[in-house]
Amino acid sequence: MLGLFLARRASSLAHPLPKISKGSCLVPNNPRYKRLMELQTHFCINDGKVVWQKMPYDLDVYRVLVGVVSCGFLLTLFNIYKLTLPPVNEDE
Repeated sequence: MLGLFLARRASSLAHPLPKISKGSCLVPNNPRYKRLMELQTHFCINDGKVVWQKMPYDLDVYRVLVGVVSCGFLLTLFNIYKLTLPPVNEDE
């Protein structure tokens, strides 16, 4: 009986949670948190852009990535073309 009483007393469910009312949630007063909230507001704007095109430096990285992938694809096609040709006989 005493063990059950102590277990209930130590339990977080033994004491009911306080009611949440307007303005009762804690919000950190930190510049990093404020910057995070500004970024979240910026990314939630419905301007027709996808997420990786919202920031200017993200668009530059995206364009470089597309260029590198395109070059790699063209090199792959060139290697496939070279492999399909019969080998050249240099003895003649």
